[in-house]
Amino acid sequence: MDALDLDTPALYIDLDVLERNIARMQEQCRAWSVALRPHVKTHKIAEIAQLQLDAGAIGITVAKVGEAEVLPGDDVLVAYPLLKAKLPRVRDLAKQRRVKVAVDSVEVARDVHGKGIETLVEIDVGVGRCGAQSPQEAVDIAQACSGFQGILYWPSWLDQAGFQTACVKIDAVLDALAAAGFEAKVVSGGSTPGASKTPLIPRTTEIRPGTYVFYDASSMAAQVCTEADCALRVLTTVVSTAVPGQCVIDAGSKTFSSDQTVGSGAFGHFVGRPWTMRKLNEEHGYVEIDQTAERVQVGEKVWVVPSHVCATVNLHDEIWYGRRGRVEGSWKVAARGKVR
Repeated sequence: MDALDLDTPALYIDLDVLERNIARMQEQCRAWSVALRPHVKTHKIAEIAQLQLDAGAIGITVAKVGEAEVLPGDDVLVAYPLLKAKLPRVRDLAKQRRVKVAVDSVEVARDVHGKGIETLVEIDVGVGRCGAQSPQEAVDIAQACSGFQGILYWPSWLDQAGFQTACVKIDAVLDALAAAGFEAKVVSGGSTPGASKTPLIPRTTEIRPGTYVFYDASSMAAQVCTEADCALRVLTTVVSTAVPGQCVIDAGSKTFSSDQTVGSGAFGHFVGRPWTMRKLNEEHGYVEIDQTAERVQVGEKVWVVPSHVCATVNLHDEIWYGRRGRVEGSWKVAARGKVR
Protein backbone atom coordinates (compact mmCIF):
# COMPACT_ATOMS: atom_id res chain seq x y z
CA MET A 1 0.00 0.00 0.00
CA ASP A 2 1.16 3.51 -0.74
CA ALA A 3 1.69 5.52 2.45
CA LEU A 4 -0.47 8.30 1.02
CA ASP A 5 -3.41 5.89 1.14
CA LEU A 6 -3.24 5.66 4.95
CA ASP A 7 -6.24 7.01 6.81
CA THR A 8 -5.23 10.24 8.49
CA PRO A 9 -3.81 11.39 10.75
CA ALA A 10 -1.16 8.67 10.65
CA LEU A 11 2.45 8.38 11.79
CA TYR A 12 4.86 6.79 9.32
CA ILE A 13 8.51 5.80 9.73
CA ASP A 14 10.87 5.56 6.78
CA LEU A 15 12.95 2.49 7.60
CA ASP A 16 15.87 3.49 5.39
CA VAL A 17 16.24 6.77 7.28
CA LEU A 18 15.68 5.13 10.67
CA GLU A 19 18.37 2.52 10.04
CA ARG A 20 20.77 5.16 8.76
CA ASN A 21 20.25 7.29 11.87
CA ILE A 22 20.86 4.33 14.16
CA ALA A 23 24.01 3.27 12.30
CA ARG A 24 25.39 6.80 12.10
CA MET A 25 25.08 7.51 15.84
CA GLN A 26 26.65 4.16 16.65
CA GLU A 27 29.57 4.92 14.33
CA GLN A 28 30.01 8.38 15.88
CA CYS A 29 30.11 6.92 19.37
CA ARG A 30 32.83 4.52 18.31
CA ALA A 31 34.80 7.44 16.88
CA TRP A 32 34.38 9.34 20.17
CA SER A 33 35.36 6.22 22.18
CA VAL A 34 32.14 6.24 24.18
CA ALA A 35 29.42 3.63 24.53
CA LEU A 36 25.88 4.30 23.31
CA ARG A 37 22.95 3.76 25.68
CA PRO A 38 20.00 5.25 23.74
CA HIS A 39 17.06 6.80 25.52
CA VAL A 40 14.03 4.82 24.37
CA LYS A 41 11.47 7.37 25.60
CA THR A 42 11.60 8.82 22.08
CA HIS A 43 10.13 5.84 20.28
CA LYS A 44 8.76 3.56 23.07
CA ILE A 45 8.78 0.71 20.54
CA ALA A 46 10.30 -2.70 21.34
CA GLU A 47 11.32 -3.41 17.75
CA ILE A 48 13.27 -0.15 17.44
CA ALA A 49 15.00 -0.72 20.78
CA GLN A 50 16.11 -4.09 19.48
CA LEU A 51 17.45 -2.50 16.29
CA GLN A 52 19.54 -0.17 18.44
CA LEU A 53 20.85 -3.04 20.55
CA ASP A 54 21.65 -5.12 17.47
CA ALA A 55 23.62 -2.17 16.06
CA GLY A 56 25.86 -2.08 19.13
CA ALA A 57 24.12 -0.19 21.93
CA ILE A 58 25.26 -1.45 25.35
CA GLY A 59 21.77 -1.15 26.83
CA ILE A 60 18.84 1.21 27.06
CA THR A 61 17.92 4.33 29.00
CA VAL A 62 14.38 4.84 30.27
CA ALA A 63 12.69 7.65 32.12
CA LYS A 64 10.20 5.53 34.01
CA VAL A 65 10.18 1.96 35.31
CA GLY A 66 7.10 1.20 33.19
CA GLU A 67 9.12 1.69 30.00
CA ALA A 68 11.75 -0.81 31.15
CA GLU A 69 9.06 -3.37 31.95
CA VAL A 70 7.91 -3.59 28.31
CA LEU A 71 11.08 -2.86 26.31
CA PRO A 72 14.13 -5.07 25.67
CA GLY A 73 17.69 -4.70 26.92
CA ASP A 74 19.74 -6.66 29.43
CA ASP A 75 21.30 -3.47 30.83
CA VAL A 76 18.81 -0.76 31.80
CA LEU A 77 19.41 2.72 33.19
CA VAL A 78 16.48 4.45 34.87
CA ALA A 79 17.61 8.05 34.39
CA TYR A 80 15.09 9.50 36.80
CA PRO A 81 14.92 10.02 40.58
CA LEU A 82 12.96 7.13 42.07
CA LEU A 83 10.71 7.19 45.09
CA LYS A 84 10.66 4.32 47.56
CA ALA A 85 7.28 3.07 46.32
CA LYS A 86 8.84 2.17 42.94
CA LEU A 87 11.57 -0.03 44.41
CA PRO A 88 9.71 -3.38 44.45
CA ARG A 89 9.30 -3.10 40.67
CA VAL A 90 12.96 -2.13 40.23
CA ARG A 91 14.00 -5.12 42.30
CA ASP A 92 11.84 -7.37 40.13
CA LEU A 93 13.59 -5.97 37.03
CA ALA A 94 16.98 -6.59 38.62
CA LYS A 95 16.27 -10.30 39.02
CA GLN A 96 16.77 -10.81 35.28
CA ARG A 97 18.49 -7.65 34.04
CA ARG A 98 21.29 -5.37 35.09
CA VAL A 99 19.68 -2.21 36.43
CA LYS A 100 21.18 1.20 37.15
CA VAL A 101 19.27 4.02 38.80
CA ALA A 102 20.10 7.75 38.85
CA VAL A 103 19.94 9.42 42.27
CA ASP A 104 20.41 13.05 43.25
CA SER A 105 19.65 13.07 46.98
CA VAL A 106 20.89 11.27 50.07
CA GLU A 107 17.31 10.23 50.86
CA VAL A 108 16.77 8.44 47.55
CA ALA A 109 20.29 6.99 47.58
CA ARG A 110 19.61 5.34 50.95
CA ASP A 111 16.40 3.79 49.64
CA VAL A 112 17.74 2.47 46.33
CA HIS A 113 19.35 -0.81 47.18
CA GLY A 114 18.92 -4.47 46.37
CA LYS A 115 20.62 -7.30 44.56
CA GLY A 116 21.56 -6.31 41.01
CA ILE A 117 20.77 -2.60 41.47
CA GLU A 118 23.56 -0.11 40.81
CA THR A 119 23.49 3.66 41.29
CA LEU A 120 24.75 6.71 39.42
CA VAL A 121 24.84 10.11 41.12
CA GLU A 122 23.26 12.74 38.89
CA ILE A 123 25.15 16.02 38.51
CA ASP A 124 23.59 19.32 37.40
CA VAL A 125 25.92 20.76 34.76
CA GLY A 126 24.00 24.00 34.36
CA VAL A 127 20.63 22.89 32.99
CA GLY A 128 18.85 23.37 36.31
CA ARG A 129 16.55 20.37 36.34
CA CYS A 130 17.92 17.64 38.62
CA GLY A 131 21.32 16.77 40.02
CA ALA A 132 23.83 17.48 42.77
CA GLN A 133 24.87 21.12 42.87
CA SER A 134 28.43 20.75 44.14
CA PRO A 135 31.26 18.21 44.35
CA GLN A 136 30.73 17.84 48.10
CA GLU A 137 27.02 17.16 47.62
CA ALA A 138 27.92 14.49 45.05
CA VAL A 139 30.27 12.86 47.57
CA ASP A 140 27.58 12.93 50.26
CA ILE A 141 25.13 11.18 47.93
CA ALA A 142 27.73 8.62 46.86
CA GLN A 143 28.40 7.80 50.52
CA ALA A 144 24.70 7.00 50.94
CA CYS A 145 24.62 4.77 47.86
CA SER A 146 24.67 1.02 47.62
CA GLY A 147 26.31 -0.22 44.44
CA PHE A 148 27.82 3.14 43.42
CA GLN A 149 29.07 2.95 39.83
CA GLY A 150 29.59 6.54 38.74
CA ILE A 151 27.84 9.73 37.73
CA LEU A 152 25.24 10.92 35.24
CA TYR A 153 24.77 14.33 33.66
CA TRP A 154 22.29 15.76 31.15
CA PRO A 155 23.62 18.50 28.84
CA SER A 156 20.30 19.16 27.12
CA TRP A 157 20.77 22.04 24.66
CA LEU A 158 24.00 23.46 26.12
CA ASP A 159 26.20 25.26 23.59
CA GLN A 160 29.96 24.87 23.31
CA ALA A 161 30.65 27.32 26.12
CA GLY A 162 28.12 25.49 28.27
CA PHE A 163 29.86 22.19 27.59
CA GLN A 164 33.23 23.67 28.52
CA THR A 165 31.79 24.90 31.82
CA ALA A 166 30.16 21.50 32.35
CA CYS A 167 33.51 19.80 31.81
CA VAL A 168 35.07 21.83 34.62
CA LYS A 169 32.26 20.79 36.96
CA ILE A 170 32.43 17.11 35.95
CA ASP A 171 36.19 17.08 36.51
CA ALA A 172 35.74 18.67 39.95
CA VAL A 173 33.10 16.11 40.92
CA LEU A 174 35.18 13.16 39.74
CA ASP A 175 38.25 14.46 41.56
CA ALA A 176 36.25 14.93 44.77
CA LEU A 177 34.81 11.42 44.50
CA ALA A 178 38.27 9.94 43.93
CA ALA A 179 39.63 11.81 46.96
CA ALA A 180 36.79 10.29 49.01
CA GLY A 181 37.67 6.79 47.79
CA PHE A 182 35.03 6.38 45.07
CA GLU A 183 35.84 5.10 41.59
CA ALA A 184 33.44 6.38 38.96
CA LYS A 185 33.50 3.62 36.38
CA VAL A 186 30.58 5.20 34.51
CA VAL A 187 30.29 8.84 33.40
CA SER A 188 26.98 8.92 31.55
CA GLY A 189 26.03 11.98 29.53
CA GLY A 190 24.69 13.00 26.20
CA SER A 191 21.55 14.15 24.47
CA THR A 192 20.76 14.35 20.78
CA PRO A 193 21.49 18.10 20.45
CA GLY A 194 24.61 17.67 22.59
CA ALA A 195 25.92 14.44 21.09
CA SER A 196 28.40 16.06 18.72
CA LYS A 197 29.96 17.96 21.66
CA THR A 198 30.69 14.77 23.60
CA PRO A 199 34.49 15.10 23.13
CA LEU A 200 34.33 18.40 25.07
CA ILE A 201 33.79 16.31 28.23
CA PRO A 202 36.51 13.69 27.59
CA ARG A 203 35.90 11.66 30.76
CA THR A 204 32.45 10.66 29.47
CA THR A 205 32.14 6.88 29.05
CA GLU A 206 28.64 6.65 27.53
CA ILE A 207 25.93 8.90 26.09
CA ARG A 208 22.15 8.67 26.10
CA PRO A 209 20.68 10.42 23.03
CA GLY A 210 17.11 9.53 22.13
CA THR A 211 15.63 11.82 19.48
CA TYR A 212 18.30 10.89 16.90
CA VAL A 213 16.38 7.81 15.78
CA PHE A 214 13.68 10.05 14.28
CA TYR A 215 14.82 13.66 14.69
CA ASP A 216 12.15 16.37 14.50
CA ALA A 217 11.50 19.99 13.57
CA SER A 218 13.27 21.25 16.70
CA SER A 219 16.33 19.22 15.70
CA MET A 220 16.17 20.84 12.27
CA ALA A 221 15.85 24.31 13.80
CA ALA A 222 18.95 23.64 15.91
CA GLN A 223 20.80 22.46 12.76
CA VAL A 224 21.36 19.06 14.33
CA CYS A 225 19.87 17.39 11.25
CA THR A 226 18.28 18.08 7.87
CA GLU A 227 14.78 17.32 6.63
CA ALA A 228 16.13 14.18 4.97
CA ASP A 229 17.20 12.84 8.37
CA CYS A 230 13.68 13.01 9.83
CA ALA A 231 12.54 9.40 9.81
CA LEU A 232 9.09 9.96 11.34
CA ARG A 233 6.47 12.11 9.67
CA VAL A 234 2.79 12.66 10.22
CA LEU A 235 0.41 12.31 7.29
CA THR A 236 -2.48 14.76 7.56
CA THR A 237 -5.37 15.90 5.39
CA VAL A 238 -6.67 19.40 4.64
CA VAL A 239 -10.26 19.50 5.91
CA SER A 240 -11.12 23.20 5.50
CA THR A 241 -10.06 26.23 3.47
CA ALA A 242 -13.02 28.38 4.49
CA VAL A 243 -11.02 31.10 6.27
CA PRO A 244 -8.91 33.27 3.93
CA GLY A 245 -5.17 32.82 4.35
CA GLN A 246 -5.62 29.62 6.27
CA CYS A 247 -6.29 25.95 5.91
CA VAL A 248 -7.13 23.48 8.65
CA ILE A 249 -5.68 19.97 8.83
CA ASP A 250 -7.17 17.00 10.65
CA ALA A 251 -4.42 16.87 13.29
CA GLY A 252 -4.32 18.94 16.44
CA SER A 253 -3.05 18.50 19.98
CA LYS A 254 -4.29 14.91 20.12
CA THR A 255 -1.98 14.09 17.20
CA PHE A 256 0.97 16.47 17.67
CA SER A 257 2.84 17.45 20.79
CA SER A 258 1.78 20.87 22.01
CA ASP A 259 5.48 21.77 22.34
CA GLN A 260 6.45 24.31 19.71
CA THR A 261 9.51 24.05 17.51
CA VAL A 262 12.40 25.56 19.47
CA GLY A 263 12.72 29.23 18.58
CA SER A 264 10.02 29.32 15.89
CA GLY A 265 6.61 29.37 17.55
CA ALA A 266 5.33 26.76 15.08
CA PHE A 267 4.00 23.25 15.68
CA GLY A 268 5.81 21.35 12.95
CA HIS A 269 7.55 21.51 9.60
CA PHE A 270 5.56 20.95 6.41
CA VAL A 271 7.42 18.88 3.83
CA GLY A 272 7.44 20.63 0.44
CA ARG A 273 5.07 23.37 1.56
CA PRO A 274 5.83 26.92 2.76
CA TRP A 275 3.14 26.60 5.43
CA THR A 276 3.23 27.44 9.14
CA MET A 277 1.09 25.82 11.84
CA ARG A 278 0.65 28.43 14.57
CA LYS A 279 -2.22 27.01 16.61
CA LEU A 280 -3.65 23.67 17.69
CA ASN A 281 -7.04 22.67 19.00
CA GLU A 282 -7.63 19.07 19.95
CA GLU A 283 -8.44 17.95 16.40
CA HIS A 284 -7.64 21.05 14.36
CA GLY A 285 -4.31 22.31 13.11
CA TYR A 286 -4.48 25.97 12.03
CA VAL A 287 -2.12 26.50 9.09
CA GLU A 288 -1.05 29.84 7.64
CA ILE A 289 -0.94 29.73 3.83
CA ASP A 290 -0.49 32.17 0.98
CA GLN A 291 -3.60 31.71 -1.13
CA THR A 292 -2.25 34.07 -3.79
CA ALA A 293 0.71 31.76 -4.39
CA GLU A 294 -1.05 28.38 -4.40
CA ARG A 295 -4.51 26.92 -4.43
CA VAL A 296 -5.16 24.54 -1.58
CA GLN A 297 -7.80 21.84 -1.99
CA VAL A 298 -9.87 20.18 0.68
CA GLY A 299 -8.82 16.54 0.76
CA GLU A 300 -5.14 17.18 -0.01
CA LYS A 301 -2.75 15.10 2.06
CA VAL A 302 0.40 16.69 3.44
CA TRP A 303 3.37 15.43 5.45
CA VAL A 304 4.46 17.16 8.64
CA VAL A 305 7.62 16.67 10.69
CA PRO A 306 6.47 17.18 14.30
CA SER A 307 8.10 19.82 16.49
CA HIS A 308 8.74 17.40 19.36
CA VAL A 309 8.69 13.82 18.19
CA CYS A 310 9.01 12.14 21.62
CA ALA A 311 5.78 13.60 22.98
CA THR A 312 4.04 13.11 19.62
CA VAL A 313 4.78 9.36 19.57
CA ASN A 314 3.31 8.98 23.07
CA LEU A 315 -0.08 10.12 21.73
CA HIS A 316 -0.43 7.11 19.40
CA ASP A 317 -1.09 3.38 19.78
CA GLU A 318 0.65 2.32 16.58
CA ILE A 319 3.01 3.68 13.96
CA TRP A 320 3.23 2.55 10.35
CA TYR A 321 6.57 1.85 8.71
CA GLY A 322 7.96 1.11 5.28
CA ARG A 323 10.40 2.13 2.57
CA ARG A 324 10.25 4.50 -0.39
CA GLY A 325 6.74 5.66 0.45
CA ARG A 326 5.25 2.18 0.77
CA VAL A 327 3.71 0.65 3.89
CA GLU A 328 5.19 -2.64 5.08
CA GLY A 329 3.49 -2.92 8.46
CA SER A 330 2.96 -1.25 11.82
CA TRP A 331 4.53 -1.30 15.26
CA LYS A 332 2.77 -1.06 18.59
CA VAL A 333 3.90 1.81 20.78
CA ALA A 334 4.40 -0.62 23.65
CA ALA A 335 5.51 1.93 26.25
CA ARG A 336 2.84 4.48 25.43
CA GLY A 337 1.52 6.01 28.62
CA LYS A 338 4.05 4.16 30.78
CA VAL A 339 4.64 7.18 32.98
CA ARG A 340 4.80 5.34 36.32
